[in-house]
Amino acid sequence: MEIRKNKYLNWSYKIIFILIGLLVLKVSEFNILFRMIHWFWKIPVVGTEELIGTISTTLIFMPFLFIVMKQRIRLEGAEEKFKALSYYDQLTGLSNRRYFEENLTHSLIDLGKENKTGVVLFLDFDGFKQVNDNHGHEVGDLLLKEMGNRLLDCIRKEDTISRYAGDEFVIFLPDTDKPAVINIVKRILEEMNKPITINKIQIKTSTSIGLAFFPEHGTDTITLIRNADVAMYKAKSLKKNSYYLYDQGAHEAKAKSC
Repeated sequence: MEIRKNKYLNWSYKIIFILIGLLVLKVSEFNILFRMIHWFWKIPVVGTEELIGTISTTLIFMPFLFIVMKQRIRLEGAEEKFKALSYYDQLTGLSNRRYFEENLTHSLIDLGKENKTGVVLFLDFDGFKQVNDNHGHEVGDLLLKEMGNRLLDCIRKEDTISRYAGDEFVIFLPDTDKPAVINIVKRILEEMNKPITINKIQIKTSTSIGLAFFPEHGTDTITLIRNADVAMYKAKSLKKNSYYLYDQGAHEAKAKSC
């Protein structure tokens, strides 16, 4: 705190010296300008004083206006950068949980107005804990980045993908039907099941996916994500590397594998 206080105190002195310097400079400019105008155009002293007073006032405040505008631009840039950081996952470069939930909320409103459907996919990697335990968190982080890139290759431009927490990812597919969704899900399962080499270590993993459709399985963000999560755990418990469509009678259904 003391260092910060001294820093601000030093800057205060600098600002005071700058203001004094500007004031002296503008007074000098005022006298020179006053004499030049009076000598060239023979303007009465009263009129000259008013004219030069206006010009001088403008000149005095212009640097401060420039400084204020420059600082404002910097602050806006910092705010945009902070906002971007608050919406994205630094490890994978994907959007994060906060962004996904806010975006999903707005998207559901639009889909509801247009009587369209959508689906939330909840993904969890099978055996990710073992990768961290056996090979370390650095390898685990690199695995998450690679899986994030593979997921991006499996979805459409209009879809949203986010790292939700740990090794959990969520995807929202708007304006689609079940056959199209199943095709995307099967492609994800296939891609996630391919071996990957990290630091000369070959890792084979898979993923379990839960699906919850709007508005069939929920009409709000919290309900859809929760139901997709429930379906994901059902898929994981029945058969890994599989997907499961949320159903209240889940105990009667079977998980479907790729």
